Amino acid sequence: MTLTHRPAAIPLLLSLGLLALYLAFPTKAYYWDGIVFAQAIEDAPTTNVSLAHPNHLIYNFAGYFFYRLVRVFDADVRALTALQILNSIFSAASAAVLFLILRDTLRSIYYSVCLTLLFALSATWWRFSTDANAYIPSVFFLLVSFYLVLPDRKPRPLLLALTFFGAMCFHELAVAAFPVFALGLYLQDGALSIKRRFGNALVFAVTAFVLIVATYALVFYAATGSMDVTRLLRWTASYSPDADTRFALWSNLMYSLRGEVRLFLGGRISLLRGLMNPVVVLLLGLFAIAVLLLVAAFGWNLSTLKRRWRGIRTLPRQKAVLLLALVWAVVYLVFLFFWLPQNTFYRLFYLPALIIILGVALSSFPQVGYRGSYATALFVIALGLANFLFLIYPFSHVEKYPPLEFALRMNREWPRGTVIYYGAQNSDEALVRYFNPGTEWKLLPAQFPSEANAWLETTAIDRLSATPDGSHWLQTHTRPHTLRELNNGAYRIRFVQLVPSQ
Repeated sequence: MTLTHRPAAIPLLLSLGLLALYLAFPTKAYYWDGIVFAQAIEDAPTTNVSLAHPNHLIYNFAGYFFYRLVRVFDADVRALTALQILNSIFSAASAAVLFLILRDTLRSIYYSVCLTLLFALSATWWRFSTDANAYIPSVFFLLVSFYLVLPDRKPRPLLLALTFFGAMCFHELAVAAFPVFALGLYLQDGALSIKRRFGNALVFAVTAFVLIVATYALVFYAATGSMDVTRLLRWTASYSPDADTRFALWSNLMYSLRGEVRLFLGGRISLLRGLMNPVVVLLLGLFAIAVLLLVAAFGWNLSTLKRRWRGIRTLPRQKAVLLLALVWAVVYLVFLFFWLPQNTFYRLFYLPALIIILGVALSSFPQVGYRGSYATALFVIALGLANFLFLIYPFSHVEKYPPLEFALRMNREWPRGTVIYYGAQNSDEALVRYFNPGTEWKLLPAQFPSEANAWLETTAIDRLSATPDGSHWLQTHTRPHTLRELNNGAYRIRFVQLVPSQ
């Protein structure tokens, strides 16, 4: 179990294996932000400020270049698929970096491999690794930054500033990790004087601040032609209208606890309905066996826990890493307790910290017996199989995401050039629009539309229905038999065709 040498092939093999797994089962239950990113990339004729977004400054730019690269090999690839591939690459690379952190901290190949797989196969991380979003690349740069501040490594404040800057440019939420790296840099190389260590931390802080402020100011100026500081700050701190800070403590606590569970375990058994085949049955059998063995191993460990507790031992360098990981986790836990606690995907920003804390805890206990030694591997196997069977595999099928199935069905009904009027932008409108690229979408005008054979989307229908005149106009200017809708309680998407002009 103990590390006596450092096989360089392990992180590479882990990374390649995970990349193959991610690419084999890309999600079809798309995160709505990814659809918006992909649409912006495809709409941009070249790299320009239309790709800039204050919350994830360079993600669309990186996605645009990767999209163009992929299309050199396959001209039919769409931006959404390219972004999914890019995230899978970043995720596999993140696993390799986390393995290096765990290996250097725990001095155990066994625990390092198990915990890296626990991270890579956890429900929310796995699902978002196969989707289009800015979280995965941002966390990758946070992991690289954490690797740079490990104890006994040479302090590199300028390089650390660059990697932290990279995390910030992919997603602003990375800013909460700043104290982790400032503290880690200060604690590095205890042989240095306090003045020198403080100086390193200050160089990192100033360099990162200058890079971030200068880049945001430059992009803001390119987008608006203004250098007004107030507008710049407002633009930088902008967020979606549904984002809010909640101070309902009981509700926040329940959301937070639910988020911790969903971070690691997700999906539903019912999602397998209609997808059963011999391979799935075999995997279900293996899952059952892994759970039974895990229960047996847990019983063995429980009976020897008292004896193992007395032998707990943490190495000095592990204490420093544990402190940094605790700061990392606590900062995000407190922030996300109040800021959108219902959004589990934001918790990806501190998932590596939880894995590191768990690793230090596990490695501090002496192993007792064969069954105790392999309980961690059994747990990872059971968790990975559960997430694959009840989340990842089902959501790799179109029929398990009704809005996508509906959008593709409309693709067969709308000829190229069809005009669709919408009243407001939302996730459903964006999804249907993206998967019907031959259609033309127009914002509902103040006057009633007069385009022959055009269609009205849900938000346009709702806006017109809100007034007596609009309701009357709908009754006389639409074809009821053309109504197409998805209305099952969870989703409400409607389209209806206008009567041709007389």
